[in-house]
Order: sequence, then structure tokens, then C-alpha cells
Amino acid sequence: MPGLSALALKHGVLVGQGASGYRLQNYSSPLLISDAVNIGSCSKWMTATLAGRLVDRKLLSWTTKIHECFSNYASFNSLFRNATLEQLLAHRAGVQKTSTFFDRHGLAFISQNGNISQIRRWVADTVLKDTPEVPPDEYLYSNQGYTVAAVMMEQVTGQDWESLIREHVFIPLEMTSARIGPVYDNTLPPKAPVGHELLPNHTIPIPRPMLTTQILHVEHASSGPEGFVACSLHDFAKFLHAHVVGEKTGYLSAATATKLKQPYIGIEGYGLGVLVFNRTWALPGQALFHDGDAFGQNTVFWIASAKDLITISYTNCRSEDGITGRALDAAIGVVLAKYLNSSKNIKLESHGFIDENHF
Repeated sequence: MPGLSALALKHGVLVGQGASGYRLQNYSSPLLISDAVNIGSCSKWMTATLAGRLVDRKLLSWTTKIHECFSNYASFNSLFRNATLEQLLAHRAGVQKTSTFFDRHGLAFISQNGNISQIRRWVADTVLKDTPEVPPDEYLYSNQGYTVAAVMMEQVTGQDWESLIREHVFIPLEMTSARIGPVYDNTLPPKAPVGHELLPNHTIPIPRPMLTTQILHVEHASSGPEGFVACSLHDFAKFLHAHVVGEKTGYLSAATATKLKQPYIGIEGYGLGVLVFNRTWALPGQALFHDGDAFGQNTVFWIASAKDLITISYTNCRSEDGITGRALDAAIGVVLAKYLNSSKNIKLESHGFIDENHF
């Protein structure tokens, strides 16, 4: 991997941080702990948190249905009309996965004209007219399901998702480095970490060129709410810590703060933008997890809420076989063991729950 960074936050205090390697393979510009990075699908918890803020303000409820937000719902597949905001955020509404979306609508998608909100609405309308890929309440990881949820929020507020996420997440949590979109471009020397791809059975990562203007535009429309956020690890830790103390600070109501740290169903599994696991090292609470990759960058976080311990690791590299994700988990394991004062092996075993779209 070209570069690796990680940090640990305990009781709201930064207790450990570090960065090693380079922003670009074979280039002398060092990766810095202060660099803004693309966190990929870790953005989903931010969009779910935005929904929670709107629920607290009674602009939405978790059970708000699609037909309540779309005036053209009669044109949708009937099985989607009563799908709820909560089901969409938990990947339980039956919305197709990304590969299915591109198989069915890829050419029409990349040819879309219009502004971000118009294309986002086209994506939502398109997937809701299709037959659900799985029955309602069956789990299927769906990036486009988050697009639908974002459009619902846009419909009830009259604001686009971009302004909402700034108003309800970036600004109140003082995430000054936060932005939407790729952190790097094709210029040299690199001003930010450049994404790389590590091919199977290879040891040298390949730099990822930036997407064309048109593809970046339509991907922003569709994937913004589920994977386009970028920020420094320090600012990301502020967001994660808000979920540990959000009820105490008034950032979230008690009910919403609790809901956003629970699985949708059962005692483990995907909740609303975050995965929840039973792990002995997180007792007396549960462990919270998500990973994300976007533009050839990969980020992982693990949280022990009851211990007020947050750990994040990042590399400017992704691999189709998941080896970079496992390396980040290994880095997290070392950090957790240190700050939990544990000599035992730290059980993580998270990967396989998330199906990324790797834009």
C-alpha cells in the first residue's frame, strides 16, 4: 500500500495517531495524518444521521413511506410504495444492488443531463419502477437505496442533500475539512492522497486516474449520499464521537441516538448506516463498524461505545480481493489492543457484509 494512517480517540481525547508512506506511489510527497481522504461508504452513517436529525425535528419519521414523498408514486412498482425510510437506510427495501443497476440502466445513467438533484431524482424514479431485487425486509446492500432515501429528504425539506449534510453534520460537528467529492485530481505534485488499485496477485499498486467530468457528475448525483464524503481522520473522529455522546450534547435525541447504534433486526447486523456486532472487547456494549472505499481509497472504523473508544484506519489503496480491508482491520486490531490494555487477540471479522460500487 502506498500509505497508511490511523488514529484512536478515547473519552474524546486523541490518544494515538500516525501516518506512514506516500500520497502517490513512487512519489516523495508524504501521506499526512491531517490529509482529507475519501471515506467511501462510511458516508452512509452520515446520511442516516442526517435522517435522524430530520426525524428529531418531526420533518420525517422512520416509518415515512415512499408514497408520502413522491407525487408520481403511482408509476412505481407497487411493492415499493409502502417501503419506509428506515428500510431504505437498513438495506431492507428491496432496491437493487449497484451491479444490477448498471446492468439494467448503466448506459442511460452515464448519459444523463441536468443538475445533481435532477439526476438523483432520475436514479430514484428508475430503480423504484423496477421489480424489487429481493422481497421487502430481506437484506440486500444497495447504494441506490440511499439515493432514494436522500431524495425523500430533499422532497420534504426543499433542500438538496448537499446543503442538508452541511447543515446537520459538517457545521454542527465543526468538521472544517469535510467536503463532497474526490480529494485528488491528476495534477503533480499531488496535493492530497491519490487512490490506487492493487490487482490480485500483484504487489505494486496502480494509481487511479480521476474520472471524466461527465461520469464524476452523474456519480456524484447517484453516489453522493452513500459514498462521496471526504474529510480528515480527525474530523471523521468528531462525527463518530458524536454517536458516543450525541444524547448528552443534545446533538441527537435519546431515541435517535439509540436507534442509530442498533441493528435493524435481531441482536447483530446492519442497522441504519452502521454494522453492529457482539464482541467481548466492546463489552458491556456492542462494537460498531463500517468500511468504505471510493476513488481507490479505503477506510475502516471500529467503535466500542461503552468504552468511548474510537479507532480508524485508512490507506490510499483498494483491492478487489479485499486484502487492503483486511490489512486495515489488522492495523485496527493493534490499536485496539493497545488502548484496551489487552494482551488477547482482538476479534474483528467484519468483511463480507458490504458490497461497494467502487466508483
